[in-house]
Amino acid sequence: MEVHAHTHTPRKKWTHYLWEFLMLFLAVTLGFFVENQREHYIEHKRANELAASLINDLQKDTAQLNMLHARREKRKLFLDSFYHLLETTPANIDRRVFYRFVANSLSYLIFSQSNGTVNQLKNAGYLRYFSDNKLLNYITDYEFWIQDFKGDEELETKWINEKFSDFVVFNLDNEILEKIFVEKIFPEGTGIKFYTPDGMHQLKAILNELRTDNYIMLTVQCPQLIIKAGELMSYLHTKYHLK
Repeated sequence: MEVHAHTHTPRKKWTHYLWEFLMLFLAVTLGFFVENQREHYIEHKRANELAASLINDLQKDTAQLNMLHARREKRKLFLDSFYHLLETTPANIDRRVFYRFVANSLSYLIFSQSNGTVNQLKNAGYLRYFSDNKLLNYITDYEFWIQDFKGDEELETKWINEKFSDFVVFNLDNEILEKIFVEKIFPEGTGIKFYTPDGMHQLKAILNELRTDNYIMLTVQCPQLIIKAGELMSYLHTKYHLK
């Protein structure tokens, strides 16, 4: 009796291979999906961590700016008082008061940005976690005002360290200055002298510049930077539901 081969065997094998291929395809696809979800979770978690860290830096900046603003309000008062004192003739000026104004005018504080998170975003490529263009615009706007603030601050400190310091050294009594800055002793009596004939005029011009610089920082730069920090913090709180 002649035995015939099963005619359906090739089709069964083809169906089996197709099923294996589909199973493999589904496994690979599922693997990609799981990995993509894992990366998305990690990126979302990292974005929240960076947002919280950035808020913390902005809070430090705001606290410092508020302190500097308060100091500048006091600085405005004593610079105005110093200028008003110079309306008196040199022979009638209280020497102790005058040199206290000089010493106070030479002191200043510099804003130090808490930029740890911003540097991370720039240098480590973490900005990719912030794909929101509106958020990036807030960050860019804040950084612009930081640079503008620091630029004006640098001009002010340069004026103090060069123009005003040079005037003090080359126009005022060096013995009195040494006692003030070394021994912390201020002179008594009435009357001041300048080494140059136009000393009073130079000092008034320098004070006017310092008053202008302080006024700009007090009325424009400090308030505007505080506003920009507040806007960025508010958006971060809303975007990432942070407390």
